[in-house]
Amino acid sequence: MIAVALVGLVLGPAIVIVLAGQYRFRVLVDAERRSLLSSSAASVGPKQLQARWDGLPEPVRRYLQYAIREGAPAVRTAHLRHGGDFRTKPDDSWFAIKGEQHFTVAKPGFVWNASIWPAPVVSIDARDRLLSARGNMLVKLFSTFAIADASGAEIDQGAQLRWLGECAWFPYAYVGDDVQWEPIDARSARVTLRRDGLPVTAVVTIDDDGRLTELRAERYRDVGGGKSVLGRWNGRYSDYRQFNGFRVPTSVDVTWELEDGPFTYARFRVTALDYNGEQKKERRTEHTTPRAMSGPAKAGHYVT
Repeated sequence: MIAVALVGLVLGPAIVIVLAGQYRFRVLVDAERRSLLSSSAASVGPKQLQARWDGLPEPVRRYLQYAIREGAPAVRTAHLRHGGDFRTKPDDSWFAIKGEQHFTVAKPGFVWNASIWPAPVVSIDARDRLLSARGNMLVKLFSTFAIADASGAEIDQGAQLRWLGECAWFPYAYVGDDVQWEPIDARSARVTLRRDGLPVTAVVTIDDDGRLTELRAERYRDVGGGKSVLGRWNGRYSDYRQFNGFRVPTSVDVTWELEDGPFTYARFRVTALDYNGEQKKERRTEHTTPRAMSGPAKAGHYVT
């Protein structure tokens, strides 16, 4: 009995501290979401697509023709949930991850939070964000004890690249005012996000059917000791399905190209996706090839 009492005296305050930390973490994320979603009333949709259509590289037109179906709505915000796996080193085991993310479309921004379980009773909680062109990555053990709280120009660049890559889940964003395109060849194009600070640039690959299959870029990677270096980074997309008029990838593998070889550190699987606050269930679609078209005959109307 004395031993039980002593254990209670030790664990009791620790549990209270963790519960309080979890509450503060939830309050922080909720406040940042509200700030994000109230920051942009504008949407991107058929009007912007039609205005920019003739100036887009051919593979980008092929992609948008594939991804945006007839009747797809203009999008102001997007919201997704995902599962998947995550690891921090090439030789580490994979850990289960579950996350949620909110995006703004016309004005690039997001708030992402996720939990990782490296052991049955151990959780690590992360929050990544892009607000007003500024990034911040916060990682805490049990939502309470800080592991990382990173910000600065390198984090800004990484957060903006992340948003650019995740536009695949709300394709109208690729014709927003801050996004510029340059042709490369029949299956690739260069995309640049121009916000505060230096422009952020990536190269996308689009297959013959119009699916966006890869985005690659030079991104800053933390190498420890407060140092970051530019490294080759990519996301590979697959398993396209339809959500509320958009055909989007539901699987993405994210990889650093290191000197010793590729290091895939995240494998995310989208489980839910909705736009403008409306929740819609996903629908599996056939991987059909859209018929050729000279441009958006009607705003937002596409032929398959």
